[in-house]
Amino acid sequence: MSGQNSGRHGSRPGLDEEPEPGPLELRALGSTRADPQLCDFLENHFLGYTCLELDICLATYLGVSHWGESIRLRHLYTSGPHGPSSCFLRIRVDGAVDCARGQSAHSLVEIRAVALRKVAIKGVHSALYLCMEGDGRMRGLPQFSPEDCAFEEEIRPDGYNVYRSQKHQLPVSLSSARQRQLFKARGFLPLSHFLPMLPSSPAEPVHRERPLEPDAFSSPLETDSMDPFGIANNLRLVKSPSFQK
Repeated sequence: MSGQNSGRHGSRPGLDEEPEPGPLELRALGSTRADPQLCDFLENHFLGYTCLELDICLATYLGVSHWGESIRLRHLYTSGPHGPSSCFLRIRVDGAVDCARGQSAHSLVEIRAVALRKVAIKGVHSALYLCMEGDGRMRGLPQFSPEDCAFEEEIRPDGYNVYRSQKHQLPVSLSSARQRQLFKARGFLPLSHFLPMLPSSPAEPVHRERPLEPDAFSSPLETDSMDPFGIANNLRLVKSPSFQK
């Protein structure tokens, strides 16, 4: 088999001489090159593709390379209870999960792929994992639980994300207990659609929360539009990876 490979690839280095994977760290994430026999098999059956190209496809399929990142630092924005007011998911150091009015280090979260289409969300400042209790209430916990702290990530056409608990069959939401009870049978909970926003600066202040610019939501709502708040048309204010290449 080694002779066939050398004839097909010419001067391509041997498997033992291949360089280490790039920024995605594909070897640690299930790279095909971790197994030379698997690599040869795939290259023979997918003619014209190298193992590196197949690795990228594999990583994309597994959901571990969101926009080129296996770990994302984001602020999760959701529409407030009184319309399009700024509201960001925040995991407090005491484990409480609530809505912050502006971006700060307290609302910065780490989103990490943990399984096929599943992610874990961890507060950067609190170092607590976002988890769901039996009644759908969100709670920050120091230990990760695959059942309570892993969520299926769905990217909606409007650019917002929904994070759903497979165990509890409920989406991550900042709704109150009363709202969860009222809307549970409707299949939709308020404050459950999140827009992942890039941090505004590498080092954000811990004690000062910065609201969105006033004109970010000053335009009239387009009720027939997939983007009623005009967020996708104003990337300068809302720098969502959902709207970027």
